[in-house]
Amino acid sequence: MFYKLKSLRAGDKVDVSLTDGAVVHFVVRTVESYLKAQFPSQKVYGSHGYGALQLVTCGGTFDSVTGHYLSNVVAYTTLVSITPAGKQ
Repeated sequence: MFYKLKSLRAGDKVDVSLTDGAVVHFVVRTVESYLKAQFPSQKVYGSHGYGALQLVTCGGTFDSVTGHYLSNVVAYTTLVSITPAGKQ
């Protein structure tokens, strides 16, 4: 699924199924790409004061010398609702 992360758009829905059977619903706010050398760790991993999920994967140009992508793609989301287990 993460290879399609860059194709997410604002308003897209992301559902996460928890081990207890609950489903947590998020909506995408924005998708950004950052060079790894300029990755905004605090913006991605820091507290935002609201329920959120940031999805991170590799992207951008592939460096065949190092075998790594030069960038990261980040989808920023906001918590919308939670469906309790057994209520689907």
